[in-house]
Amino acid sequence: MPDPIPTFLTDLENEGLSPHTITAYGADLRAWAAWYDQTTGGQALIAADPRDIRDYQGYLVRKGLKPATINRRLKAMRRFYKWAVRKGLVDESPFEGLRVGVKAQKQAAPKWLTEKEQRRLLRTVRKYGRKDRGRDMTIIRLGMDAGLRLSEIAALTLNDVEINDRSGWVRVRYGKGGKAREVPLSIEARKALRSWLAEREKHRHADDPHLFLGQRGPLSGAGIYRIVKKYGRLAGIEGLTPHTLRHTFAKNLIDAGEPLTVVAALMGHESLDTLAIYTRPSREDLQRAVNRQDMEDM
Repeated sequence: MPDPIPTFLTDLENEGLSPHTITAYGADLRAWAAWYDQTTGGQALIAADPRDIRDYQGYLVRKGLKPATINRRLKAMRRFYKWAVRKGLVDESPFEGLRVGVKAQKQAAPKWLTEKEQRRLLRTVRKYGRKDRGRDMTIIRLGMDAGLRLSEIAALTLNDVEINDRSGWVRVRYGKGGKAREVPLSIEARKALRSWLAEREKHRHADDPHLFLGQRGPLSGAGIYRIVKKYGRLAGIEGLTPHTLRHTFAKNLIDAGEPLTVVAALMGHESLDTLAIYTRPSREDLQRAVNRQDMEDM
């Protein structure tokens, strides 16, 4: 019988699927068809049974494909055979009642900065910050020392910060889920904030209530994101984002032995389960554990 794949792809196009998705489906199905043809000696694709599906999954695993790639191919195949049933090409899909798919191994932990990376980042801001050093250092500190989200940093106004000789606070009015919270500021964060407030008084947009200003007015979330990325690039820290700084804040607290209830309150999390990712060891944690063991064995 004629190759059913082109007709299937045409029907997907008529359903309004994007060209990118249709191309991906086509590539995945042709890879399956090539393997099936070679394995069965030219049998029709619609004659596949559940054992063929399992064998193909095993072949993809042995080939070393990533779980996401394998699961995507199986998804395309499952949809193809569901379509074939509707078209009357097969009586039953070979996926009927079949549990297939590959579980991706969970990452050890989210990305956060090591102590060396934190020090290197701060040195980089001091070196390259120039006239915006106080502003940029405050942004970095609010992420790394207070755990604020990007949107929370961008929304801050002058009324949201309180700074005294021995203490300082930042008020998040609209956190995730519309929840408000107050976060204390570290000594270094207060020092950076004082520097920025002094610089800010001379700014051309000083009358604007937003805490962080750029050349054209309040800094947007995109502008703050670019600032963080810039210093990450200059410091040689690949993929640095404001969320990396937030992860670093949580990791530092947990490593210091702070109760999870305190960490959750500071970060604006209701569930302690959300913090479980920070208790999983990073690659650096695992390396330090092995290094300590090596020292003990010497």
